[in-house]
Amino acid sequence: MAHRRRVRRTAVAFAAVVVVAGLALVATDTLRPGHASDAPRLAHTGNDSNTGQDAGSDAAVPTRPLTPDQPLRLWIAGDSLAGSLGPSLGDMTAATGVVQPVFDSRVSSGLTNPSFFDWPQHAQQEVARLNPEAIVFIIGANDANVEPDTPAGQTPSWAAQYRTLVEQMLAIFSAGSSPRTIYWVGAPTMRDPAFSQRVKELDDVVRGVVAQHPGAVYVDSYSLFAGPDGKYAPNLPDANGNPVLVRAGDGIHFTPDGGDRLASAVFKLLDAKWRITAQAVPSQAKSVIETKGSTQVPGTSRTLRSGSRTTSTTSRRHSSSGNGTSVTTTEAPAATQPPSTTPVVSEPPSTASTPSTSTPSKTTSPSTG
Repeated sequence: MAHRRRVRRTAVAFAAVVVVAGLALVATDTLRPGHASDAPRLAHTGNDSNTGQDAGSDAAVPTRPLTPDQPLRLWIAGDSLAGSLGPSLGDMTAATGVVQPVFDSRVSSGLTNPSFFDWPQHAQQEVARLNPEAIVFIIGANDANVEPDTPAGQTPSWAAQYRTLVEQMLAIFSAGSSPRTIYWVGAPTMRDPAFSQRVKELDDVVRGVVAQHPGAVYVDSYSLFAGPDGKYAPNLPDANGNPVLVRAGDGIHFTPDGGDRLASAVFKLLDAKWRITAQAVPSQAKSVIETKGSTQVPGTSRTLRSGSRTTSTTSRRHSSSGNGTSVTTTEAPAATQPPSTTPVVSEPPSTASTPSTSTPSKTTSPSTG
């Protein structure tokens, strides 16, 4: 009896230690519980080159073999930051020969001002036109720039409204019979501390929505572009540990190297899902397609190395062999650019110039690009 009591006491003590240790890991954000049926995952901590994926899952979306004749249909879209991500990720994926990237960037756009550029309407057209199997979407900087100016930051009603806008976009991205994965890329840190805080608050709203959607993944670019102190960093180490200028002189946009940094993180997610590298046929590299009407901030986009940049202006038909059958969609006409009378972002100084001292305005819309 005494022996059994000692065994029970030892087992209880061990279980208590395990529970306390687990609670400590969660409390310190070293370990994050998974969402739905996901396993727990280590939290993204600090300035490294990992994927930055910390919410959502693409496990529910099936894949298929990739070939040069039937490449992965990839659509990269968003605001002016997509003007950096699109060419960089487009070049990386097109070089494999088994991915056909199309990128679509719209300077000064967001979800809160459809009168300037209507992303829901445009996305409906492009999803029907391209029938993408993977969507990479980056947006939010302009939306964060027009958050309510209150001492407490976001108002509950504003956050609720933005959740609705994100839900709307995810529904549009997921529409149709073809399964697809959505990689929603949050906005990065900003040089202006108040602006950066608003971006972080908005990113948290988006992350919470994405986590509830199977087939959607949140990519944390805020952490990816933060320095060791968790704040804005104009220079960050590359893959070899050498410091590289990753942010433009305006403290908002990426440099081409910054676009490469984000593209590398997103490519890791795509590669893990679709086994792109294992199936690559570099001798049959694709051209990177830029959607008609796209706009970029000068000096922020990578000069393409793989193939050439072409503009999609004519109707095409795409086939999908995910289930062994051919599915075709006729492309709709590309949406036009906003009218010339609509305000657009001022071009930032050259990335080599002295950083601007101006602070983004929260009362004008849109202004960050």
